[in-house]
Amino acid sequence: MEALNTQLLRFFDWLLWTTIQGSVLIVMIVLIQKLLRRRLPIRWHYFVWTLLLIRLVSPWLPESKISIFNLVPRSVQQGRIIESYSQSQDTRAMGFYLQAQPEETEQTETATVRFVRALPVLWLAGTVIIAVYVCVRSIKMWRTVKRERPITDQKILDLLEDCKMQMRVETIVAVVVSDRIKSPALFGFIRPRLLLPQGMLETYSLEELRYVFIHELAHLKQRDIYLGWLMALLHVAHWFNPLMWFAFTRIRADREIACDRLAISTMEPDEPPQYGRTIFSLLESFSQTRYLPSVAGILEDKCQVERRIKMIADYKKTTRTRWPGAMLLLAALACIVLTNAYVAKADFEFGTPINLGPLVNSSLHEAGMAMSSDGLSIGFWRAATFNESGGWWFTSRATKDASWDTPVNFGPWTDSHVNVFPIDNVLSFYTEDGLEVYLTNIEAERASTYGGTDLYVWKRETTSESYGPGVNLGPIVNSASTDAWPSISRDGLELYFNSNRPNGSGSMDLWVTKRVARNAPWSEPVNLGSQVNSGAQDARPCLSPDGLILFFDSERAGGYGFSDLYMTKRASRSDPWAEAVNLGPIVNSSANEDTTYISPDGSTLYFDSDRSDGYGGYDIWKVLIFPVVDFNLDGNVNTDDLLILIGFWGQNEPLCDIGPTPYGDGIVDIKDLEVFMSYWEKENIPEDQEEQQ
Repeated sequence: MEALNTQLLRFFDWLLWTTIQGSVLIVMIVLIQKLLRRRLPIRWHYFVWTLLLIRLVSPWLPESKISIFNLVPRSVQQGRIIESYSQSQDTRAMGFYLQAQPEETEQTETATVRFVRALPVLWLAGTVIIAVYVCVRSIKMWRTVKRERPITDQKILDLLEDCKMQMRVETIVAVVVSDRIKSPALFGFIRPRLLLPQGMLETYSLEELRYVFIHELAHLKQRDIYLGWLMALLHVAHWFNPLMWFAFTRIRADREIACDRLAISTMEPDEPPQYGRTIFSLLESFSQTRYLPSVAGILEDKCQVERRIKMIADYKKTTRTRWPGAMLLLAALACIVLTNAYVAKADFEFGTPINLGPLVNSSLHEAGMAMSSDGLSIGFWRAATFNESGGWWFTSRATKDASWDTPVNFGPWTDSHVNVFPIDNVLSFYTEDGLEVYLTNIEAERASTYGGTDLYVWKRETTSESYGPGVNLGPIVNSASTDAWPSISRDGLELYFNSNRPNGSGSMDLWVTKRVARNAPWSEPVNLGSQVNSGAQDARPCLSPDGLILFFDSERAGGYGFSDLYMTKRASRSDPWAEAVNLGPIVNSSANEDTTYISPDGSTLYFDSDRSDGYGGYDIWKVLIFPVVDFNLDGNVNTDDLLILIGFWGQNEPLCDIGPTPYGDGIVDIKDLEVFMSYWEKENIPEDQEEQQ
């Protein structure tokens, strides 16, 4: 239950940040409409609102330095607006100060925390009530329309066909008359119907009915019913924001004027005044229909009638010279509001690759390295030829700075190796608690497989027990194709692997399967998409300890050799992966680089390569990862960079979040300062010594 409340709180935080973004955009659109009232074509007053709808429904948008949201404080952009206030303060470190505070202060804080934590529940209750209200009214309308038979009067049907030809509409539309309809309207988008109140056919001439039909067909041509439902869903979600109520009312008003504009643009020059008189006549005879997302009427907002009639009276066809300007304005506005704030992220760079030496590497092939959680033991594969099964070796060292001991051969892989090896994660990643090990089925004769190779898990109840036998992850995760090289997130909720199943994008793609809890089943695997995968082989994923970087090797074109190392990053666990990038010429070479493995502390990247300066065949190499502490990129690590770090103290600022190296921990604090000072000393001490000499 607590986990559910936390997830609801985080979702409400995200929704609150989204509604703030929408509010900023609403103010901008209204100002633009006011400033460019005469210069902006009438229909574009309506079209510009699509930017708001896109902003509200888009789960991800690119970052940009020209985004309007760069002006919003970073603390708000982080999406923890409510959550930060909903957590009780940790009073254990406040010392004597809290002892002097009255008990009422603690009670007030507790009441505040409880109220803030109740906000998402209140939002959810309001959302459910409004959603039920909209659905019930829509169902009632649907039942009303369904009970009525479409009219068969040939004169009316011929008139409708003439109007469809005039509006260039080919959709089949039925005309329905009902005594429960208060004003003419268009209903439904799967099987649209033109609704008419009882008695309208007898009291209005065919010419007046033609104007009504043309207006409603304009709604159909503009896809207003679709947008109506989209607005309804957004209205339900953002019901707590009064600016959203204003915006959606304004959108419907601009929609009617846009329809009027589209309708009269198909008429003869002398017809707009008659069209306007028809609207006045409808106002005298029929009442305004209450808003429904499935209905687009002609009398939706009586308050805008004066504005509509004035537009009709002053109608002049928009010259084509005004359209490029409007399109340019819309494009510029989209660049500003349909992008997220640019977040400078702490970058890192690679050192020079280093061979692990002649004890680990030999004239044979060494590959597939994995390391223990303390960084003092490794296991790796060694074989005379690259395609043979070979054997598995183990070596250790006393400290992280010491040399590796002589490796021990454990022979071909079997189930027993999971318990025999002095490390728990050989050949693969392991969960942080050490209770699960995920491996590829290496034994071809193993029973209960779904394809050539499958993914297996070895489990144990406590770290003092032995692992049980390997268990196949089943047909949801595994397929009839090759499924191999798993990389598990430290919390055990995300499992990445490569597979050549037929619904991928290349010969071998990267996939991910997720689960909501450790005891929950794995979901259907999802392809990481074109941002990460290519048409060539992309394989052997390796997830960084923080889960925000995925290393892998790829044979795609444009690299430095046949197989290069790549990586993709994401801002958070809930964000999509960015476009994959090559690790560059320092790490990659004209030879092959494969099979990455990131050390548990994230400071060292291991990989296999058959480059010529090794000991023969494939060798295991390592490259150190260094954080970039030159925050302002002026080429020096100095007081300017220190002031930038101090300026973001206590915040979640990715630019300065460098400690622990190289990925940080989500907050700028003493750990980041320690890392910064270590690099400060490396760069500045030699200069001081030169001055003393």
